[in-house]
Amino acid sequence: MSTANMSHDRPSVMPSTAPRRRRTVWRRFRRHRMALLGTIIVGLFGLAALLAPWIAWYDPNAIDLDNPRIAPNWDHILGTDRGGRDVFARILFAGRVSLSVGVVAAIISAVIGSSVGLVSGYVGGWGDNLLQRFTELVMTFPTFFAIIIVISLLGPSIFNVMYVIGVFGWTGTSRLVRGQVLSIKEMEYVTAARAVGATDRRVAFVHVFPGVVPFVIVSATLTLAGAILTESALSFLGLGAVLPTATWGNMMTAAQGLHVLKTQPWLWAPPGLAISLTVLSVNFIGDGLRDALDPRQLLD
Repeated sequence: MSTANMSHDRPSVMPSTAPRRRRTVWRRFRRHRMALLGTIIVGLFGLAALLAPWIAWYDPNAIDLDNPRIAPNWDHILGTDRGGRDVFARILFAGRVSLSVGVVAAIISAVIGSSVGLVSGYVGGWGDNLLQRFTELVMTFPTFFAIIIVISLLGPSIFNVMYVIGVFGWTGTSRLVRGQVLSIKEMEYVTAARAVGATDRRVAFVHVFPGVVPFVIVSATLTLAGAILTESALSFLGLGAVLPTATWGNMMTAAQGLHVLKTQPWLWAPPGLAISLTVLSVNFIGDGLRDALDPRQLLD
């Protein structure tokens, strides 16, 4: 057999680029200890929320007026609220709502922001100017107050909160994606794709957009943390989920009284701790993903 045929028949021993890149990303992410810790914490909260019907001992909405505001004990490990409802059960079920709001709002924000940024950066010219002026117009709104006004008009609803936070939270992602697209579309492989006759749509979505996906992922994690905080604030103000549906935010309304703050910490400390740990953990994950997905360091 000829040498040419032997070399042709020999299987390739070089690993494909995608698996090698995934291993590199995972190796770099593991180096970020706080990101790993954040992943574990968010994973535990998510698992607890998912398994809430099996973990909780009580119905989160069951009122027991014979046992209002009792301190933590063996029957109610986090005590009860003023309606006699089990705080532990409400924390678990509230996690379902609060985490869902964050995830859905982050997805909506990422879709809108990446679409506007991709079109703006790739098209350029008057189209870019028009979209950037619109983006700047949205950015000039005081976002939280605009969300409050819109929710007040639409009515308190967890679904309205999801949509409104997502619709108002895309501007940062858009600016980030646009900047990356302006850089990527001038690279040699994009020029080569145009030279062989690829359409603008194919170039934009097949050759340019994959290069900005890591930045969109990182931006989405930070948006998720902000969405959880925003939902908590709206629910605290009575503009989130309608009672008796529990969220971490509306559980914090118990902290409005000075007497409760001093003598009944089990009513406000658990939801406050859940919000703080989740937001900090998501931010740590975002930091870890930012370092792991940095294309300039993937080959380190």
